[in-house]
This record gives sequence, structure tokens and C-alpha cells, in this order.
Amino acid sequence: MGVLSGGQHAARLRLLRRFAGPVPRWYPDARPVAGFIRRIRGIAWRAADLVAGFGELLLSTATALPRDAPCPLVSARQLAWGVRYRPSPSDAHVTLRLPVSRRLARRTWMCLPGLASPGTVIAEVPSTAPPLEQQIWRGIHEGAHLDHLTSLARRGPLAPSPGEFGAGLLIAESYAMAVEILAAVECVLAGEGHAVWQLAAGLIERATRLPGGAHPAAEFADLPTLAEVYLLGPIEILADGAAAAALPEELISSLRDRWRAACAAYPPAAAFGSAAAHLIGRSTRP
Repeated sequence: MGVLSGGQHAARLRLLRRFAGPVPRWYPDARPVAGFIRRIRGIAWRAADLVAGFGELLLSTATALPRDAPCPLVSARQLAWGVRYRPSPSDAHVTLRLPVSRRLARRTWMCLPGLASPGTVIAEVPSTAPPLEQQIWRGIHEGAHLDHLTSLARRGPLAPSPGEFGAGLLIAESYAMAVEILAAVECVLAGEGHAVWQLAAGLIERATRLPGGAHPAAEFADLPTLAEVYLLGPIEILADGAAAAALPEELISSLRDRWRAACAAYPPAAAFGSAAAHLIGRSTRP
């Protein structure tokens, strides 16, 4: 059975689709999503408390660290800055400029047909976000998505990639968030106070935007599973849970090695990792 109505999400996608011509009749309409929408689970609220607490600690730490100016608003510069903080950096992507706002585009990382393998693309779109926020979003979070897509493409090129939709997207966001948490710790160790502050603020934002939370985000009002995965997903990965098993071995092994080194060098990260393992019911591995 197809999707009949998609509410705000269908409204955005219909606007995007118009760039390619008339919207097909079979596209979902923008009527409010019908049916039951479950509440956020208890374990997700506990994950939110854990992530927000770690974010607050990182914010406090950032105040004592040096702060450099953010990168220029150029994707290549932002991604190049993030390479040192991504455990499996890739550089095979193509950059495309799109005449739409970030709010309309939303996801700007993808695989497109007709390109040389791996076919990964990052779209440059106008954004009103502050430069530092864009630097972290592009250099760390979206960079991690490109790394994930590149790794998946080695199994066999597909456009779109299975990491762009459905269950694959949940794993993709879990990985990108795990890389963000790792990057926050590594930026502490590198003395990059501006990046620590922004990464910490991002963790707190994800923890408080849950439906029913302190600062709920309208875009997640009818997407509880996606809202939860930004919190539970990275915890599962860093604690070697089920989400970790869904990642390519080359990604999880390098992430695991870097996380262990970060925990050894920064005790609060080790405490966070131990709490994460306890939350998902697993003992911490040596």
C-alpha cells in the first residue's frame, strides 16, 4: 500500500518535485498524517538525558579552550576541516550547487546515477545558519554520511543508496551521530573550543527536540522513530550494540578504535561510554 498523505513532509517534497516539472498524480498529498502516532519510548528519554548531560559537560569544557575563526562557507573547506575528526574519511564525492534553500532541500547528501563510482554527491545550498554551525554540520555530520555512502558503494554501486531511505537511513543517522560524539571528544583533545561548543550544542538540541521534550521540533512531531534514532543510534554504536552490527566492518572497526583511544585520553568519554553500555543492557567490552 502506498503513502496517501504525508503532511508537512509531503508538502516539502512536492515543492522540490516541481523543479523537475508537474508533480505526478500519485505523489502523496499534504493532508495531515492520519492514524496513530506512538509516543517517545522511555529508553529514548533516558538516552536523551545521557546525551544532554554529556553535551552540558562538553559546553563547560569548551569555555576553557581556544576558539578559532570558522571555515569559509565553502563545502570543500568545511569537509577538509572535518577529515581529521572522521574515522573513515572519503573524498570521492561530487559537489553540486542547487537553487533551493537548505530548509527545502533538507538532506543534501546522496548517490546519483550516471556518475563514476561511488556516485556520492553533496549539494551546496544557501543557508542562513551561522558559519560555525554550517562547518560542523557539513564537515562532521554530512561528511560522515558521505563516508558511509562510499563504504556501502564498495559492496556494489546503487543510486539511490540503501543508506538514504528507510531502515538504512536510521543506520546512517546513527553513524553520523556517533561520529559527532567522537569528534566532540577529539576536538577537546585538540583544543578546538569553538568546535567543542558547537558539537555540544548540537547534542543538546537533539536531546531536547523530541516530541514532548523541552524544545520539540515540528518536523519530528509525526516521526518518533527518526527522532529517537539520533539519540539511541549513536549510543548503540558506541556501545557495540545492534546498530554497530549493521555497519560495514571498515567503518565500525575504525570508529571503535578511535572511540577507545578517545575514552582512554578523556575520562568523561569513558564514563559516557559506560553509561551508554548500561543503558542498552550490554557490558563494556575491553
